[in-house]
Amino acid sequence: MIKMIKSSVVKAKIEPYLKKKAETVLHKLGITPDQAVTMLYKQIVQNHVWPIGLKIPNAKTLKVFSETDDDINLVKFSSLDELFKNLEA
Repeated sequence: MIKMIKSSVVKAKIEPYLKKKAETVLHKLGITPDQAVTMLYKQIVQNHVWPIGLKIPNAKTLKVFSETDDDINLVKFSSLDELFKNLEA
């Protein structure tokens, strides 16, 4: 038998302009509003504090994301020991 994950709805009344602007930023981050709220709640539960915000990646970071997605300039290691040996060299 497959156990179904239950979900709950969080309602918040915010200004339409704020909602639109926030969702534009979330879209640039690649995060849905549902994911953003879930991430916020998880951080609050885990750390018992208000979490530090996310930032939109700059052009250099986006380039690295794209390259690693395409295995360009990506260094792979078969073990953690191999990684540390490479870092020490």
